[in-house]
Amino acid sequence: MSYSTALSLTLPSLTSDARHQLLEKQPLLSLYEVFATIPDPRSKHGLRYELAYVLTCLVAGFLCNCDSTLAVAEWCRDQRLLLIRLFGPRRFLCPSDSLYRKLLPRLDAEQIECALADWIRRTLQATLDDPIALDGKTVRGGRSDKHSAPHLLSFRTHHSQETLLQVAVSEKTNEIPVAQALLPCLPVDGRVFTADALHTQKDFMRCVDALGGKTVLTVKNNQPTLYADLTAYFADPHASFAQDSTLDQHRGRIEKRSIRVSTEMNSYLADWPLIEQVAELTRTVTVRKTGKTSHEVVYLITPLTALEASPQRLLALVRGHWSIENSSHYVRDMTFGEDRSRLRSGQAPQILATFRNLAITLIHRQGSSQIAATRRHFASHPHLAFRFLLPRSVAQQ
Repeated sequence: MSYSTALSLTLPSLTSDARHQLLEKQPLLSLYEVFATIPDPRSKHGLRYELAYVLTCLVAGFLCNCDSTLAVAEWCRDQRLLLIRLFGPRRFLCPSDSLYRKLLPRLDAEQIECALADWIRRTLQATLDDPIALDGKTVRGGRSDKHSAPHLLSFRTHHSQETLLQVAVSEKTNEIPVAQALLPCLPVDGRVFTADALHTQKDFMRCVDALGGKTVLTVKNNQPTLYADLTAYFADPHASFAQDSTLDQHRGRIEKRSIRVSTEMNSYLADWPLIEQVAELTRTVTVRKTGKTSHEVVYLITPLTALEASPQRLLALVRGHWSIENSSHYVRDMTFGEDRSRLRSGQAPQILATFRNLAITLIHRQGSSQIAATRRHFASHPHLAFRFLLPRSVAQQ
């Protein structure tokens, strides 16, 4: 019996520039081949599993309804025949939970994030004007006695729902400078960026504008003067504005969003020279079962002109922003059990979050927004999960 892998490992660990050049030449490079470019910290002596194989099995397991490294290890044992068919006979076929727990904390999360971000951009399915939402999430399950829970900042497209990039935010800083520093790494030109009130900063607006993009930002009490000015303006019965509203009914809730948009404040808000429109957004939510109603009022600023963004489009942009919270962060917690994970060592929590993001992105790329149902389907048809991960000639075996 031959113990060599059926997939030749021709790609060494690469620098960021080298990987970028490789992806330029081969835009359809498989994820397995991308994983092969990530530096492996282990000694080659006695190595049983190459890194690309281990990571490919991990992502395939996540796609097939596994929520933990233990579940992935058990799934690999159940899929021995499929693994032999795809990867060829080998002495060591099924990575163990112990291997993942020892290996993942030793990997460099930044190298993995950069490698996947390069691949996502080169294979991006989002349209050229698909807006991008940025939002942070604390991985509560990653907290330990020695380390606080990691806080991760993600960038995600509204419509195609592909996570472009995720980075850890150090305890010594916050999301604001991190987001601004990462903008040149993202496809900004021609897109609208949406963010919560934390990023309602003049420098952030200027950075996006300099790269050819636009912003729609929420105004709350972290900008007290701006917030007070907008509150006073929209409370004036003589205020001039255009308006629109939407009504949604889902999950036992009736949600009405009403927006009032004005260009009359542009000259007054001289400290914010890029502003072309301001808006007041009112959310009214009624719970059918109890009849309880809640109201929330927030304000928006944007450099989008009235011709570029009608009240209806602004409503759509704000609603699209929440997709990163509802369709990514919530899904990672509730469907993938992220906050129940007990793998806390090193950068393992961030790395696992990265692969959950990747699995969600891959599911959306195949046209499904039903993440849990699609994972159950892949669990019943595991060969389909490898279509996203292996070279086409191998995945079709």
